[in-house]
Amino acid sequence: MSLTEIKQKEGKAKKNVLPKLRALLANPYKQHSPVLPESELLELQHILKTSINEISYKYDKKSSRKSDDIDSDDEDDDEFKDERDSKVVKAKVNSLRADLLLKSGLGMARNKVEQKFYESKIRVNGKKLMKKSEQLEVGDEIDVIRGFSQTNPSHLVIARVIILSAGERDDGLSVSLRRYKSLLIENYNGPNAFKSSEPVQH
Repeated sequence: MSLTEIKQKEGKAKKNVLPKLRALLANPYKQHSPVLPESELLELQHILKTSINEISYKYDKKSSRKSDDIDSDDEDDDEFKDERDSKVVKAKVNSLRADLLLKSGLGMARNKVEQKFYESKIRVNGKKLMKKSEQLEVGDEIDVIRGFSQTNPSHLVIARVIILSAGERDDGLSVSLRRYKSLLIENYNGPNAFKSSEPVQH
């Protein structure tokens, strides 16, 4: 028997059997006559078995896809771990603008970010940030200068955010950032050096 003939037979069986089944389910206590013939019962059994298999296949496929997505997210989570002096922060942003990443990574208010920018206290990869809206990339380091160290005036106390990863989502970008609340580093070189004399307790 060809596949077309099998499909036609299944369609005919559904047309003949399903109305009787619906009537039986609608009023199971009513005496239904005549009772379904054995041939129709066998066809009904085949239809139900096929339908259950189709539903089971679709559910398993959907569950497998969902499980793969969850596993993928777990792998991303496991890739970056907190360290003794830093913490991994996950956030959703509209873009990789420097000011947005500072707000998300350090929890800074917008006006605080603007203040640091106009005081020339923000560096990206060791260079002065020229625009708050500058688009950054994975691997970039953003420093916010707190001031000179009181114990070592040739060094700076900074907060740092490193972009670990960025992935597109329906509602924007999902980013992983490594946050250092306080680091002691040497002053930057040349025109990027910080020149304020305001000290900060370290």
